[in-house]
Amino acid sequence: MRLTIVAVTAVLLAGCFCKSREEKLKDAEDEGNLLVATKAKLLKGAGEAVKKEGKEAAETIAEGTGEVFKGLGKGIEKGLMEVKIKPHESVAANGLGLTRAARGEEGTAKHTITAYVTFEKAFAGSLELRAYDSEDREVGRSKLDSDEKESGAKYLDFTFDERTPLMTAGHFELRATPKQP
Repeated sequence: MRLTIVAVTAVLLAGCFCKSREEKLKDAEDEGNLLVATKAKLLKGAGEAVKKEGKEAAETIAEGTGEVFKGLGKGIEKGLMEVKIKPHESVAANGLGLTRAARGEEGTAKHTITAYVTFEKAFAGSLELRAYDSEDREVGRSKLDSDEKESGAKYLDFTFDERTPLMTAGHFELRATPKQP
């Protein structure tokens, strides 16, 4: 008798533990929903942490990226806007100086390099800015006439042909040619 009760109980319990196909699919769906919800909460938490701590991390990462991204704010201006200009010997010989230069300053046309040039001596003539690629090959020129008095200084906009690859130019060179009397 005991054996019969145990056998009947075992059969009934086995029947309780066998799930139907629909029950298995529903459990799998619930498990999948839980997994997705867990991942979504993890991503939301990461996003909140990035909001709080991300600015400093982004500046550090961007600063280390070099010429392209030197950080946020000032780093971006330096990395994306600032350009290297090597003054040709004719610049100093004519009493000119160069303190800064940048791509596309506000209020300028596209494909423009703005340079701040100082005039320790009076200068009348042309200034030419040449663009060079990373292999030191010339890729563009822009020329403008200037007539400045001694001890002057101003921003000059050198506008290049739209095909000049200014964003990838390795460096620029400024040349000065005085007018012939």
